[in-house]
Amino acid sequence: MKKILLLLLITCLVVSGFTARSLFEKEHLQLSSKENESRWLKAKPDVSQLKTGDLIFRHGRGFISNALMRLGQREKKYSHAGIVSVENGKVFVYHAIGGEENPSNKLRKDALDVFCNPADVHAFGIYRTDLNEKQISSILALADNYFKNKLEFDTKFDLNTDDKMYCTEFVYKVFKQALGKQDFISLTTFSGKEYIACDDLYFNSHCHSVYNYQY
Repeated sequence: MKKILLLLLITCLVVSGFTARSLFEKEHLQLSSKENESRWLKAKPDVSQLKTGDLIFRHGRGFISNALMRLGQREKKYSHAGIVSVENGKVFVYHAIGGEENPSNKLRKDALDVFCNPADVHAFGIYRTDLNEKQISSILALADNYFKNKLEFDTKFDLNTDDKMYCTEFVYKVFKQALGKQDFISLTTFSGKEYIACDDLYFNSHCHSVYNYQY
């Protein structure tokens, strides 16, 4: 019963446009730089394992990450999503985020170790689609265009608008616009409202897991 009530609560926040900054507050472990680096060295995937266009997910620390994770109807594993870009041997992640972690509310392009920082993350996973190189190039071009144009985070969680996007909405719409396919990624419907949960992005026939790690 508690799980049902929590899901109802978070869904209501999502569909009603809850904008309080406290929604995005998170737990941050106080790790020394040496300990943080040590944890990351154990967790980091080899660059050769990753490809541009991979989807990356994380389970952040804190109440709201745990709550958002429960929005998944098939697998409650992650709370945030982004798109991987491998550039000259370095890995970056395009992702939409707001709140205290990103006061500007602009789309971010972070290094992999920042996105998966052990002090802020319980676990992360990387998934690969069955798309070809031309399709992946279109996806990355669109993601980069949104980044250069400083797409804002959608604090109202409104799937019907395109000028601002929340994290999973950003990934969903980049794929949808680049591929021109309406059904590549399915939506979740709850109490008559549609939204995108993390499991909608990877829990389908087009994706398979390539790496995951839990701190």
